Amino acid sequence: MHTYKVVKEPHGWAVRLGDGMCTPFWSKAKAIREAGRLCEALRLHGVAAEVVVEEEPVRTTRVAAAVDSDSTVGARDGWR
Repeated sequence: MHTYKVVKEPHGWAVRLGDGMCTPFWSKAKAIREAGRLCEALRLHGVAAEVVVEEEPVRTTRVAAAVDSDSTVGARDGWR
């Protein structure tokens, strides 16, 4: 079974499948609607799928990042 999770992110909501983020959204309603569409597409092909909405935000740790002149993203201390 595939489980799409709608989770609160620092800048909105996201639809996740496993540990990866599928799509970011500004509103919870839009994220739920998209997760439902993804599930329906799988169900049409005989694949079991569900949507789970996480109401409590997950505690996150803020990490500062910067874009270097060569357009790579790394931490402010130069780590990559």
